[in-house]
Amino acid sequence: MQTKTASLQMKILSADYILLMDGEKTVLRKGAVAFEKEILEIAHSSEQLTQKYPQASFEYLGDNSVLMPALINAHTHLEFSSNKTTLTYGNFIEWLTSVMENREKLSSGNIESVIEKILKEMLRYGTATIGAISSFGKDLTPCVSTPQKIVYFNELLGSREEFLNESEADFDRRLERTMRFKSDSFIPAVSVHSAYSTHPKLVNKAVSIAKKYDMPIAVHFMESKGERGWLDKSNGEFKAFFKKFFGIEKSLTTTAEFLEKFEGARAIFVHCLYAKEEELEKMKYQNAHIVHCPISNRLLSSRIFDIEKAKNLNMDFITATDGLSSNFCLNLFNELRCTLFMHYDLSLKVLPYDLLESVTKNPAIALGLPVGQIIQGYSADLISFNLPDTLENDEALALQIILHTNKVERIYINGVEY
Repeated sequence: MQTKTASLQMKILSADYILLMDGEKTVLRKGAVAFEKEILEIAHSSEQLTQKYPQASFEYLGDNSVLMPALINAHTHLEFSSNKTTLTYGNFIEWLTSVMENREKLSSGNIESVIEKILKEMLRYGTATIGAISSFGKDLTPCVSTPQKIVYFNELLGSREEFLNESEADFDRRLERTMRFKSDSFIPAVSVHSAYSTHPKLVNKAVSIAKKYDMPIAVHFMESKGERGWLDKSNGEFKAFFKKFFGIEKSLTTTAEFLEKFEGARAIFVHCLYAKEEELEKMKYQNAHIVHCPISNRLLSSRIFDIEKAKNLNMDFITATDGLSSNFCLNLFNELRCTLFMHYDLSLKVLPYDLLESVTKNPAIALGLPVGQIIQGYSADLISFNLPDTLENDEALALQIILHTNKVERIYINGVEY
């Protein structure tokens, strides 16, 4: 299995618009960035840097060029990348049932080649860091080999008491294997599938491991109305589903019990569509992070996450694509565009920059990586592309990026162009 290697040379890039993603909406016009593996210096003019670093190669990126941090897709399922039209959309339980019935088919065959192709596409979409939820370990080889940074979430699930030992043993094997490849670019982590599908004993194990190794821990939470009814009252759509597939007729936990288990962990809660305000407040108290996947949420649950509610709680949200089991592409620019139009009631003066933060600065903080901002000392993970025309107002830059960008012209990871 190959690991990630590439050559490195000091570079200076100048662009018409440099978006630092520093939380201050800073835009440098005709500025420049010097970097090797890490960002060395940012300047308002290229002359400042070319004089200071005469040994560096210099390039102006062209008319209407934009330079910004590379994107971070914090939540996806690469093992289901072969899905196109197999799975059922429009109802979460119907979709989940179709996953159960087709998961072997979708994750078999030449799945590694499919994932390699998808990862290359994601490079062209400007994605340099990926949070990959791995259920079976079939995505390990392409994830270790890709130039992108991968936070590899080994998923733990299983709700039947009689199979807990088997579930634990399988998880332990997968985790031990991934730990062999741990590096700055491949970061093993842990995932609990959900409150409804993971036995409390397995949840305890996952949280314990995450704390022991200081790993982020991802968990699907309140993705559907069925999950809400099942965890609250052991009824609703999930009742028939659990009886059919697992012979279970009562939820093994409550939401309060489940959330309490993540106290002190680096938790990332995914979806949260049906989360109550007190549950969001609990996450805030735990310094947890929230990921929403708007296209997936529309296809499976016909609901979108309440961004404004999170912001009112001073919680920075993250936008991700989820996997191709519930999306038609893993292009974050497309995801942001769709999100922009879904949230038609939110101001176009504010939302676009918030959305760019949700795929750069915010997920970097959640994953614990020095990326997502153009800051001295951070990894030189950068993307560049060109807008179709000039801008009169810097405040419009975020919106115009989202409207007009599909693929990038350049992507640098740790200072190397791919």
